[in-house]
Amino acid sequence: MFSQHNGDNMLAIVLSGGGAKGSYEMGVWKALKKLKIKYQIVTGTSIGALNGMMMVQNDFYKCLKMWETINYDVLYDNFTKVDTTQELYLTYLNKIVDGGIDTKKIEKLIEDNYRPNKIYKSKIQFGVVAFSLKNMNVIYATKKNTRPDKLKKYILASATCFPVFKPTKIGTDTLIDGGYYDNLPINLAIDLGATEIIAVDLGAIGLRKKIRDKKIKITYIIPNNKLDSFLMFDSNVTKRMINLGYNDTMKIYKKLEGNLYTFKKGTIFKLYYHYKANILKIIDNLDYVGNFKGFSNLKNPINKFTKIIEDTLEIFKIDVSKIYNSRKINKILLEKLEQTDDIEFEKFELGEIKKMFNSAIITKYIYQKLKNCDKINVVFNFFPKEFAAAIYLLALR
Repeated sequence: MFSQHNGDNMLAIVLSGGGAKGSYEMGVWKALKKLKIKYQIVTGTSIGALNGMMMVQNDFYKCLKMWETINYDVLYDNFTKVDTTQELYLTYLNKIVDGGIDTKKIEKLIEDNYRPNKIYKSKIQFGVVAFSLKNMNVIYATKKNTRPDKLKKYILASATCFPVFKPTKIGTDTLIDGGYYDNLPINLAIDLGATEIIAVDLGAIGLRKKIRDKKIKITYIIPNNKLDSFLMFDSNVTKRMINLGYNDTMKIYKKLEGNLYTFKKGTIFKLYYHYKANILKIIDNLDYVGNFKGFSNLKNPINKFTKIIEDTLEIFKIDVSKIYNSRKINKILLEKLEQTDDIEFEKFELGEIKKMFNSAIITKYIYQKLKNCDKINVVFNFFPKEFAAAIYLLALR
């Protein structure tokens, strides 16, 4: 399944830009190590250039520590602490108006971690993307065509997103983030000899070039969940995104399962066959079966059941970055159900219910009605996710 270097086959890791979202790429790297996937080429743009540098140097634990402890003080001078995302954006906007954030601290971060001996002695090919404002042209800086002192500068230029950060000067040239030309440098990897590619696309703003060679096998790793802001350099946030990157990669390679949530292999199958009879018994007595309609004779009931489980976890706002087994799922859900307020909805109209109450409260209401064999107001036909979740929770009893 996994690519190994045999003289002809060259696997490339391509890392996109995305600011703080780059912690997701750290999670991908963690999974690649777990899977023992070997790569011969790394290319990156913006934060992908910095992560790529660490990958070529094989500085896994140093990179992990960097992301797990990162904060605004590491990257900026005199950055005002904020409590909301809106305040954060306003702070950045003020910095942009003032000409951008000075890059001295990021330059020091790169300086402290840059190991040219490791990079240039490594058998792994490496390239980053920057953009020249002087010539209005892309610069592909590789260890094949760039001196060590200049490569460090190109990494800095690529990793500091303009206009949030000030541009980087190299001689008479002024350089900015390579995402202005190619935010996912697949073609650069092909130029370096890639025959197969794993491309990590963070979905950040930036241009993407048409792939030159359609015959190249490309495995895309794309976040299944919405990542936090590319400007949110907070260690709690980045730890979460590391987990998401790891989970999504392990799901791509069939070592874990799930879509928005992540489960140990076989978890959904186990839950489905353990609770199927209970669920069918409950819905046999219902006029309205919502999401469960046709549940017993679908071509792929496991897919439908996966969605029901994930919807239920989402309703109760369960942490999406963790890995769950069947026992843990049920324990958490029953605890959350117990903690949820009881509300009687008989006096409310549909619009009021949607506006005033959250999905967890609505789910518990339906659950209590089903449990007590009470008639359920027809209004709740408009809440199929909550209806399905309530049936699943009742089946656990």
